[in-house]
Amino acid sequence: MRGITVGIPSYNERQNIVNLLRAIEEQQTPIFEVLISDDSSDNTPSLVRNFAQHSLLDIQLFHHDTRRGAAAAWNEILQRAAGDTVVLYDADTIPHPSCTEQLVSHIQGNVGICASNSQPVQAAGIAGRASVFISKWLRSVRLARLSQYTVMGRALAINSREAKKIEIPTNMIAIDLYLQCKILEMGRDIIYNDNAIVYFKPANNIHDLASQVMRAVNGHKQIEDYVSLFSIGLPREVAIANAVKNAAKDPLGAVSVAIEYSLIPYYRSRLEHTDTAKWHTAESSKAIDYQQLKTRF
Repeated sequence: MRGITVGIPSYNERQNIVNLLRAIEEQQTPIFEVLISDDSSDNTPSLVRNFAQHSLLDIQLFHHDTRRGAAAAWNEILQRAAGDTVVLYDADTIPHPSCTEQLVSHIQGNVGICASNSQPVQAAGIAGRASVFISKWLRSVRLARLSQYTVMGRALAINSREAKKIEIPTNMIAIDLYLQCKILEMGRDIIYNDNAIVYFKPANNIHDLASQVMRAVNGHKQIEDYVSLFSIGLPREVAIANAVKNAAKDPLGAVSVAIEYSLIPYYRSRLEHTDTAKWHTAESSKAIDYQQLKTRF
């Protein structure tokens, strides 16, 4: 048994990469290795190297001079991983100290993937309120049943042996959903653990949130045949019922979502790279206030 590999795909993550590595150092379970697949053109690589010099973590950086996209980074991490279980964290997230343990502890028996509970922090404005509402809705439908919304790429654990059998197409946008479908194709189970909490900073402007929404829509279109094949499409009545339930608790959030979606046609003609794996980077979702977040722990 070689324990846990933590994998981080990164692209110009200078505002958060050190905070993420600090959070990984403070995880409540031992980490065998940390693999970072990086395409950055900023100083992310030097920040990682400087951190690694003073860390007890075994941090391995694989830097590439050209941008390849998140799918290529995940493929590299999964193939290089020496641990029995791989935990993938987006570079602009912060895991709760127990998150890695909560994810890994459920990779047993026939379980191939354990999905996390993404929680927004530092939300601001209409876009932030909309993101919070969407996050609450996603949590409620994940608790309801397995669907195409169960696995989110911000944090997940996957059985390393099964992961090495998968190669994600480099043009894939919904890489998390693709991974979920390939694990189901192997006859393995997918579970959601509500206690595996990872924090993210929502986009705080409508431009960035619109980009994320359109990217998600385009990514789901790529996988619609798999969704149909494994019957994991979320029933409309479940989606609506949970939307109504959450709207009753957070009417301002629901209104914010309505405003956001009404503006999608406008932004559709103005945003680039929402239909490719090299998507628009939402700068407003970076730089989580780590010291403030630690008060939640």
